[in-house]
Amino acid sequence: MGLSSSKFSIEFKRLSTGFHQRRISARGVGFDLFIWRGGDGPVLVINGATHGDEYEGPTLLRQWAEHWRPQSLCGSVVMIPVLNEAAYYAGLRSAPADEVNLARAFPGKARGSITQRLAHLFDTQVLAQATHYVDLHSAGRAYELLPWTGFISHQRNINRTQRTMAACFDAFWCWAGPFLPGRTLSAAFNRNIPAIYVECRGTGNVDSRDLRALESGLLHLLAAIGCVPSKRKAKLRHQILRTTRDADEAHLQIHHPSPHDGLFVPSVKVGDHVQRGTTIGLVHYLGKLGGATIQAERKGRIVMLRIQRSVRAGDALCTLAPI
Repeated sequence: MGLSSSKFSIEFKRLSTGFHQRRISARGVGFDLFIWRGGDGPVLVINGATHGDEYEGPTLLRQWAEHWRPQSLCGSVVMIPVLNEAAYYAGLRSAPADEVNLARAFPGKARGSITQRLAHLFDTQVLAQATHYVDLHSAGRAYELLPWTGFISHQRNINRTQRTMAACFDAFWCWAGPFLPGRTLSAAFNRNIPAIYVECRGTGNVDSRDLRALESGLLHLLAAIGCVPSKRKAKLRHQILRTTRDADEAHLQIHHPSPHDGLFVPSVKVGDHVQRGTTIGLVHYLGKLGGATIQAERKGRIVMLRIQRSVRAGDALCTLAPI
């Protein structure tokens, strides 16, 4: 499944059986891979740190790289703990050199900016070989969210597979929506690769509950897509599913924007149910008295909230979902 590439610097299916450590790089960008190769079967690609201030994915994938040695494996499992190294080492959402959001840069450009080159490299050298894809995200250091998993709605057979993949992360709710350009999942969509993303709590930390949920979900996923044998079907918890046709609904960066620079003081918590018009918080001016009251745009549950108090005009302060 997926579009062909003219040349792979590492062809996963040609690697010998076992565990491999490799690096892919070109034109000043690159990333490290941990690869488990079994017999014929799926090629599952998982990465963390698409954004540099999201640490749950890197933490889990590095733990697996150290300790996971499956006795029986079909296909290949490819883990990239840190995809966006420039952003990661800066502790920022985007690479400082161009300040381009990697999750808006796909399919990238071979000779573009540093982030565009990285998107192109990942898309053509790794994603092009995948049969299934998982992007591990979180709220980062400036936000907290109610953990969820999600996918881009696709044709029926791919949708069915994506729903199965998302349901494996049964400690989280699920948010499915229409195509938005530039994402890692957009690149997977264009290659007809079943793909999901997972959003952890964030806050610039790593919550042990999220790590346990991620590990459990990954174990379920490996069995669900046939990478590892399973004697019986997993008993998964019921997962709340929200499917929307509104592309802006799950576009986290556009909701409740700050009207001006200043100090944000929230008056709600992640997980709260609110009515339209409920006060979300206040944005105080710094150089003069007064400020702006932020009110809920609609009825819903708070699934993401800004916890970093310093804000610039336009920064998203809160996201609601009708769940």
